[in-house]
Amino acid sequence: MNTQEVIAELNSMVIKDVEDYEAVVKINKLMDELEKNSDSHLACEAMISLLERNPEFEFGTPGEPVHSLEDHPGHYEELLYQSLNRKPTDMTVWMLNRIINAEENEGAKKEQLKLMRKCACNPQADKLAKSSARNYIKYQKEKQMK
Repeated sequence: MNTQEVIAELNSMVIKDVEDYEAVVKINKLMDELEKNSDSHLACEAMISLLERNPEFEFGTPGEPVHSLEDHPGHYEELLYQSLNRKPTDMTVWMLNRIINAEENEGAKKEQLKLMRKCACNPQADKLAKSSARNYIKYQKEKQMK
């Protein structure tokens, strides 16, 4: 399966409910197919869109879409930030926190924390995403104090 076919599958995927285990199997297979392709980074936007469209779905800890995204540093971050500005989800907020944890540039970290604060009050975010964002902000503050 080529990358464009995987993108089409991700973009058309409808997850029925939070216990749609068939969706997990399908996503895992798509991520396996994507891994074989040299242009797999082109699917980053489709993977983030899948996370954004399904805020209550449990993709795993962290789940194959997140693993696949993180395998493409430099290709997914800006797309993630755009998604967080539109509609933060628990999973995308969690990904932002992982980026903040790894960030060595203080200026970039400051901007990422600013985005996290925006997520905590974004009207498009659900309660869980807002709560997670507040918890990550608290965690990052405590980490800075050490």
